[in-house]
Amino acid sequence: MKIHKHLLITSLVATLTAHAQTPDAAPAAQEPAPAAATPTSEPLIPLSGWSIIHDKTKTYGPKEENGSLTFSGPGYGDKGKNGAGYFTKTELTDGSSLEFTARVTFSGVSGMGNFRFGLFQKKSRDHTRGWLGYCAYAGIDKKFPKGGLFASEASNDTGFDAATSRVLGVSLVPFKNIKVGNYDLNMKLTRAGASIEVQASLVPEADPATPTVRYAGTDSTPTTFAFDAFGFSTHELLSADSIQFSKISLKFLKK
Repeated sequence: MKIHKHLLITSLVATLTAHAQTPDAAPAAQEPAPAAATPTSEPLIPLSGWSIIHDKTKTYGPKEENGSLTFSGPGYGDKGKNGAGYFTKTELTDGSSLEFTARVTFSGVSGMGNFRFGLFQKKSRDHTRGWLGYCAYAGIDKKFPKGGLFASEASNDTGFDAATSRVLGVSLVPFKNIKVGNYDLNMKLTRAGASIEVQASLVPEADPATPTVRYAGTDSTPTTFAFDAFGFSTHELLSADSIQFSKISLKFLKK
C-alpha cells in the first residue's frame, strides 16, 4: 500500500513539473493595420463670375445648365468676343502646377475658325485690360499660319488675347480649322525655379489622334507667378453661333 501511494505521488509530481516547464503558447500574430489611403486627386478650384467682357447686361449669357456654360445670343458670332471665368488668386511655388481642362463645344461655325485661350492674372478693376499670363492660339489665322503660344508683356495695358513679342513656341502639330463639335481643352502651367513651363492643347473628341493644336514652351522671365482667371476669345474669324464649356476642372497640383 505504501509503495502504491509512493508511486502515485511521484507520478503526480512529475506531471506538475512538466506542465510548469512548458512555455506558454506565443500569442497569435496580428494583421498589420491597413495603410492610410493616398488621395488620388487634388481638390478642384471653383470658377465663378463667367461673362463676356463688356457685356454688362449679360446679353450673351452664359446660360448655366447641368454643369455646363453656354455663351450665345443675337449677333454673338458677328464679331470677336472675349470671355472669362475667375477664381481665387493662386500662386505657383517651385514644382507646383495649375491645370485647367474643359470640354468646349462649338456650334454654327461658319468661318475658318480662330479661338484663343489661356490662364492669367487680371489687373484692372473692370477686368478689361492689363492681364498677365499665357495665351494659346487655335484655328486658322492667316497672320499666324503655325499658331502661337504667347506670354504677356510686363507692360501690357490691353486685353489678354493679343500677340506679343514674347513667343514661347508654335504648334507642335499641323494647324487645323475649328469645326462644329466637341473639343478637349487643356492648359497646364508648372513652375520650375524662376521659370514657368507651359503646355496647351485643343483636341477634337471625334479624332483625338489628330489635335487641332498643341504647344509646349518655357517662359524664363515670367511676368507673374499668380493667376486668377481663365480667358477665351472667339475672334471674328470663328463666327460661331454659340460656345459651351462643360466638364470644367481647375486643379492646383503640389510638388
